[in-house]
Parts: sequence; C-alpha cells; structure tokens
Amino acid sequence: MSSNGEPPTSQAFTPFWIAGPGSPSAPVVGNPVANPVPSSDLGTLGPAGVASTVQPTMSQDITTMANAVPHDDFTNGLPEAQPPPPQPQQPGPPDPQPLVEAPQSEPTLEAPQVQPTPTEVSVDGNPPACSSGAPTKFFHTNVEDEEENIMDKKKKCKVQRRRLSPSHREMIIDLVFNEKKTSREVARYMGLPQSTVMSVVQVFKKEHRIHKKTATGRKRRLTTAQEFHLFEMSQERDNISVDEIRTRFLQSFPEFGHISKTTIYRTLERGKTGTGPESTNHSLLEPNVSIMEETGPIETTSDKDISRQRRSLSIAEREMIISLFFNENRTIREVADFMHLAKSTVSSVVQVFKKEHRIQRKTSTGRKKKLSDDHEQMIMDILSQKEDITIEETRNRFLSLNPEVPNISKSTIYRIMENCQSKLRARSDMEVFVGTFVHSTEESPMVILTDMVMGVLNTKIEFMESLEELDHLKAEYGFTDSNIHYMTPSQFMMPGMIDTHIHASQFPNNGVAMDLPLLEWLQTYTFPTEANFSDTLFAREVYSKVVERLLRNGTTTAAYFGTIHLEGSKILADVVHDKGQRALIGKVNMMRNCPEYYRELSVQESIRDTEEFIRYIRSIQSPLVQPIVTPRFAPTCPEDQLASLGQLANKYGCHIQSHLCETQPECNWVKELFPWAKSYTDVYDSMRLLSEKSVMAHCIWLADEEIYTLRERGVGIAHCPNSNISIRSGLCDIRRLLNHGLKVGLGTDCSGGYSSSVLDALRQALQVSNVLALERDQDYQRLTFKEAFRMATLGGAKVLNMEDRIGNFEIDKEFDALLIDVSAPGSAVDIFSKDTIEDKIQKFLYTGDDRNIARVYVAGHRILDLHNKNLH
Repeated sequence: MSSNGEPPTSQAFTPFWIAGPGSPSAPVVGNPVANPVPSSDLGTLGPAGVASTVQPTMSQDITTMANAVPHDDFTNGLPEAQPPPPQPQQPGPPDPQPLVEAPQSEPTLEAPQVQPTPTEVSVDGNPPACSSGAPTKFFHTNVEDEEENIMDKKKKCKVQRRRLSPSHREMIIDLVFNEKKTSREVARYMGLPQSTVMSVVQVFKKEHRIHKKTATGRKRRLTTAQEFHLFEMSQERDNISVDEIRTRFLQSFPEFGHISKTTIYRTLERGKTGTGPESTNHSLLEPNVSIMEETGPIETTSDKDISRQRRSLSIAEREMIISLFFNENRTIREVADFMHLAKSTVSSVVQVFKKEHRIQRKTSTGRKKKLSDDHEQMIMDILSQKEDITIEETRNRFLSLNPEVPNISKSTIYRIMENCQSKLRARSDMEVFVGTFVHSTEESPMVILTDMVMGVLNTKIEFMESLEELDHLKAEYGFTDSNIHYMTPSQFMMPGMIDTHIHASQFPNNGVAMDLPLLEWLQTYTFPTEANFSDTLFAREVYSKVVERLLRNGTTTAAYFGTIHLEGSKILADVVHDKGQRALIGKVNMMRNCPEYYRELSVQESIRDTEEFIRYIRSIQSPLVQPIVTPRFAPTCPEDQLASLGQLANKYGCHIQSHLCETQPECNWVKELFPWAKSYTDVYDSMRLLSEKSVMAHCIWLADEEIYTLRERGVGIAHCPNSNISIRSGLCDIRRLLNHGLKVGLGTDCSGGYSSSVLDALRQALQVSNVLALERDQDYQRLTFKEAFRMATLGGAKVLNMEDRIGNFEIDKEFDALLIDVSAPGSAVDIFSKDTIEDKIQKFLYTGDDRNIARVYVAGHRILDLHNKNLH
C-alpha cells in the first residue's frame, strides 16, 4: 500500500517481469520470479512479505509463473481469514477460484493413503502464507485432504474464464504493448485462456484508440498541454475547421512535425466529454497529467446513459465522422458510440458524403474512381452496338475514345454490361403517367382503365400496369418521382386523333364558299386557291398554320393532300417534320378536267416530279413523315397517268390516297370517262391503285360489288361527314361499311368540311348515323359514341395501315397521346360531383375542344403543352 492509502499506480510500480533479479528497482519480497525466497526463510515471512515467526507449512518453492500473484494482490491487503478449500489428491474438475490455476504434476499413487491434515496458522487474522508470501488460497498444496478426492486428481484442471482484477488487466496490457509479447505467450505466462487475453487487449485498443503500426512507427500521442491547446483553439469560434486547427497547431509546435485529423477529432471529443459543467469525471485535459498517466484501473465509459438525439452537426463533427468511417474503417455503430450520436445521424452523413464524392469499395489500387454519367452512357452505347462484343474490346474502345481516363477495370465494364438493359431503360427521358386511360381495342370500342401506371421510353409504351405495381416498377426501371405525372380526377389520357383525309392547301377557304356542290365548288373556289401555292412564301405561311391548328385540335397523325407544285409540297413536308407531327404527305397529280393555269403538262412531268418528291421525303429520314401517291380523283387523271402512278407506288412501297364515289354526278361522270370499267372502284383496281395501303375518301355511293372489292384489297375508308353534308354530297351509311368488314376512319376534308377538328368529324358522324336511323327500320343500329371514338383513333390507324404502331395504348406501340382536362380554365365542358369517369369522357367527346387538350404527345415527345403555350 502507498503511504496515502491508495493502491500503487503504474507510475510507481515497476513490474517484476521487467525488473527481474538484480534490477535496480527493488522487487517485492517473496515474488517467486523476481526474488524467490528460500525455503529456509519461509518461516520468517508474513503474508505480505514481512518477517514472521510462524513456522512454514510448506517446504516446496513454487516458482511457476501461472501461480505468480499480481502486484495488487500483495499490496491491496489480504482477504478476511477463511478456511482453505479442501484440496483433492488427484486432478479433477476444479472448483471456481479467484485465479486460474495451472495443472501440476500428478503423483503416482499406489493405494489410497490418508494424509495428516496440515495445521493452518494465521497471522493477524489472515490466512497462512505460502513460500511466495501470498495467501495459501491462491496456490495448490501437496497435502491430500480427503480420501474420496484422490481419484479426481487424475483429471487435468481446465483453465476457466473468470473476472480479472485491474492488476491482471494492467499486467496483460504491459506484456502486450510494452514487452511486445503475443497473446499466446501472455496466456501461457499467466495461465489464462488466450481468448481472455485477446479480449482485454481489444477492449484496451478500442478505449484508447490504438491503431496498427505505420511506416513511421506508432502514432505519437500528444501531451496533455498540447491537447489542451487544441481544445482551446476549437472553442474560439463555432465554424472553425479541423484543417485550420491543424495548421495553427503546427505553427505553435513546429517541433511536432505532423498531426493527423483523426488525432484532432479525438482530442476535441475527449475535451467535450471531460469539461462539461455537469461532468463527474476528472478532466481529461488536465494540464499536468499525461493521458497515459491517468491513475486507477482502466474503465470503460458506458454510453447507455448518454442521450443521443438528432441535431445540427458542426463542420468539424461532420469531418470527424467522415475521417473515422473512411480513414479508420470504423463502423457506423462505433462512430456513433465514440461521438455520442444517433446511428441514423452518422449514417446520414456518410451516405451524403458517398453520394457527393461517388465513393465505392476499395480495390488493391485504392478507391475506385467513379465514372461520370457520360462515361457510363458511352460504355452502354458501345455495348449496345454489337451483341457479341467482349469486355476487352469494350474497354479498348472506351479508352481510345477517352484518353484522359488512364485505365478502367474489367470488373467495371462487366458491372455496366450486366446492368446495361436496366440502365438504358432508366434514362431521364422516361415519362411515367399515373391516372385514367381510355382507348380502343379490336374487341371493345372503348376501354376505360383507372388507377393505372404507364411508362414511356424511347418513343414507345414500355409498360401499362396497375397502380399497385408502382414501387415494383420503380425498382425495375429505375425511375423516380420526378419522372411521374399524376393526373387529377378531372384528367384522363387518350390516344392521339387521326385525320385520314385533309386538304392542307384548302385551309384558307375553311368556313367560306359552302354554297355550291362538289364539281362546281372545285372549279369556282378550290382550284383558284390551290393555284396560289406556286408562291413558296404563301405555301409556308398557310402550311405552318395548318399543322399548328391540327396539333392544337389533338390531331397527331394526318393524311395530307398538297397541290401539284413540287416545291410547295416539299415545304409542307418540312413544316410537318419541324412541328413533330406524324403525317402522310402527297403531291397532287392531275392533268385534265381542271383549269389550264392549274394542271400538270404531261404524264412524264407528273411522274418525274412525284418520284422526286418521294425521294425528298425519304431523304428527311424521319419515321414520322412518309410520302403518299395522290391522284386527285379519276376524272382529273387519264388512264396512262393512273397506271404510271400505280407502278410508282408499287416501286417505292408507298401509300395511295384519292376520292371515291363522293357524289352521284361524279360516279356518272366516271362511267363516261372510263366506259370499259365495271365501276368507279374498278378504275382504280385496274390501275393497281388499291391495296392495304390505299385510302379512299367518302365512299358514299358504293355498290355492293365495290364494297367486296375494297374489302378484298384491304382498302381503308375515310369518312368525312362534315364535308358530305356541307357540300351536299350525301349521307354515308357507315354501319353498312362496318358490317361488311371495311376499315373506317374519320376525316375532316377541309375545306369541304368547315372544321379541322376530328372531334367535329366524330360528332358529325354520330349525327349522320342518327339521321339514317330515322329513315331505316327499328333494327338499324346507329353508331354509338364509343364506336365513333374508335374510328377517331384505332380505326384511323387501321385505315392508314399503321395499327401496328399507333392507335391505342398497347405495349411497344409508339406513344401518340392526348392529356385531356375537362376542368381546364375556360372550358365549355361542365362537370358535376356526381359525374363518373365515363360521363367526363362522353362530355369531352360531345362538347370539348382544344381548350381541354392539355398536352399533345407524338412518338413519346411532348409537342404541345397548353400551360406553357409551346409548340416544339
């Protein structure tokens, strides 16, 4: 015991395994290693190494290190006198004891013998001492107490785990860190399990932040004065950074050379926990005491009583978290325990840092350098160019295109290759729509889908799933909420409308000159207007307004008639392409029964210009804009011109459009011009102008034989009810055509029809059907609004032979769509609380207009946005 009654500390205590025999440090009397006591002197020693008159009870010197008593057990006083436990004659399972006992040599026993019980003599109330001066209860004796314990002595005494005293822990720490002993050596030396030694060492390392050696040796620990100086600098202001603290510290202590950020973090944290106003611990930054010179046993501070709440972290604390996690490879839990923070707070700081700095796992060459998004996209493009491309070939091509990148590992290429498909899908141009969708199918004229999710990528519909699958779709395709457009209850999405027959060159006459029938109307109003399109400036002015108006009206696809002018027709193609609409564009062919100022001069000129026009449109290389061969109608084209146009269409695989059976006078005129033909339809069929790519407008006065011919050839019918009524051509019985299996779509036929909206054509078709129903018997089935809706969308796609690409919302079709808002500002549609979604759709079809069309999409691209007033 020290003079002040406190147990001696590591300062005053020179371990006996360091001192050894002959050391200048005076060893404790009776230590079996440093200064063994002869057996002749045992009688003169007391229990603490003091001379005594007690006679020895044992004559054997015990010098095994396993029985060495730690220093504190000699100096901290002896336990109260207790009778010694019975000692078995033979080894057996040992009883729990304060110290672990090493096995001793087994005596050879011939027969059981009863040994006299040794007399136990106590001094000052303490148990008798052994030869080392320690209490006998810590050591084995050669005395056999009881006969029944003789056979148990044959078994080895196993080393058991037990609670270690602070002195034992200090002994283990000194042996490992000062003497550089291994845990195995210390375990054998002290008679302890190796796991116990390792546990003590690991706890000490964690508490004192001891790390592996570096190239310059062990990290130098700061003195307390230096730590106190660091802490004072950190308190000068709140936002001081660790780099600034380090720079100023090294200026104050130039002899120190270097100090790591981690050391500063640790010092600041120790200062905070040790200098709080309510802290019960001794100051960890007390000026005259070194950290390694703290008195008393090593204790572990419990963090369970510390309240860990989320709070705003300072810059230094964030830097500390990053350094501990990434530089010292600490876990989230360890950092949280060390800094007294919530694990979620530490995790959040780490995740933000990873995201900002693109950090990945370490490799043998250090941390991977994260590729930029442009580089990853380039690798995906390389992989997608060739199906059987190898990783080595991909890497070489990438490095040749990016010389600034020194190297890229094969594993990186392989990772990108594995995720290539999902990466390609997860591009920023993916749009996802959530809400109500309405479209048509072969089986049903109108299908309403509520609470659905549609994904659009690369012009096409990628998926159409229930809203319940949204989270799964996010994980599969990689899109986020920023890609999603949620429709309101007043909104729904429908396919883009298709105008199967419109004269772009007649647009200036919309709403005027409706007083004459067809043939007189053409000669008086139409031909003079179309002749003006020889002026290219006028052509561009009109055609720009035509395309813009149709897009605003929700027409995503149109089959246009131009004029006989080659350059003017090219301008129409350019405008359609620039505006982003899908269209079939035809240069009109005619050279008889028309004014001298507005006709083609010869068949050769007509075919040459038409072929040049086809090549021009093909040179645009747009999948949206296609040529269509356009003889105006049979009365304006001689037989050789019709035959040549049929051959040209077959040569280039083009669509064909014209007029058929629009008025009765027209049909009679065709019989006079083509007396050899069985019918009007037979004229076109004989010239090879009827096919599945042919579109014939009106078809009001078809005979049954003509219907059969059109069905056999797969010809589509463009129903133009507004025009048919406006210039009094007749009422087309669409039910008859549908019942015979013909493909029927809607056309506006401007300017024969005064409206350029397909919605108007839809309504007019319903009205014509209603009028016809008045004249027929009760079994006549008039058109429903659902059937008219299908004619405006999927029916039009079939007429133009595009049903494999557009017309409805089937997967892999191109996304031509309209976002409808029945509650748009200024809308003519009145919506009430009791209205169902079908009511809203029906009200839009009957009373809606361009004000209700919020957005227009063509091939996945947003062409019109009502809120932004932009056309792209």
